[in-house]
Amino acid sequence: MAIYGEPGADGRKIALVPHALTGSARVADWWGDLLVEGAPLDPREWSVIGINAVGSCYGSTGPTAGAPFPVVTVADIVRAQRRALDAIGIPKLDLVIGASLGGMQALQWALDAPERVARAVVIGAHDHQTAMGIAFNSVQRDAIALEPRGGLRIARKLAMLTYKSEALFRARHDRKPDRNGRPIYDVEGYLERQADLFEARMDPAAYVALTHAMDSQDVRDHASTDTSPELLFIGITSDWLFHPADIRAAVERLRARGFNAAYEELHSDHGHDAFLAEPQALAQLLR
Repeated sequence: MAIYGEPGADGRKIALVPHALTGSARVADWWGDLLVEGAPLDPREWSVIGINAVGSCYGSTGPTAGAPFPVVTVADIVRAQRRALDAIGIPKLDLVIGASLGGMQALQWALDAPERVARAVVIGAHDHQTAMGIAFNSVQRDAIALEPRGGLRIARKLAMLTYKSEALFRARHDRKPDRNGRPIYDVEGYLERQADLFEARMDPAAYVALTHAMDSQDVRDHASTDTSPELLFIGITSDWLFHPADIRAAVERLRARGFNAAYEELHSDHGHDAFLAEPQALAQLLR
């Protein structure tokens, strides 16, 4: 767990920020631009809490590295977060905000513990994992099953293709030679670099567990009758993992159930990763 600003001190509101698939509790490491003065989570106004998702294991190289994890769901992750907040005496949250798997958790919070959440912001996610998302995750898990470390590298490369857009790759890499002079294309060098970084910090079995958790998500028939939390969904124009049209459809389903649910759109060529790559544009929408 990471806490930025003492909860409740000086009248600060409390925000829980669940991380995306490969993030961590250290929110400032990957969303630091949203935690500075003048940003949506201005530290003068907010206490921000990050909690590692159940199943996370980063940089594990000891004797248990790669050991199987129990199957967990997004609901399990949120249940563990509730217990963690109970343990430090936080009964209610002013905001839960997350993107991708973090967005799934934010919505799960609003459905499973509506009495504890005033508002949830769901970015680059909606109310279920799609067949295409499950398919990509399944192929990544197959690669890891063949050989954990080498398979993890392949999984990361495949994932990066789903996180970006063709327009971005064309503008950034096109058919350029590798910028480091190797006899490969620049886009190949980019993928190698991403695999290097990922291999150094992610346990293969943890990645398998987290992708299974993501695939488990489907709350379209959730039985919650308390519709008090306000919901904001943000789609990304070039995101082809969570299409804006699918997010808008989820908003309509939730409105039909009585939720005060709104939709905004982030215009970006960065694809699904825009919630990380375009923090200023995201901040403007959140304001």
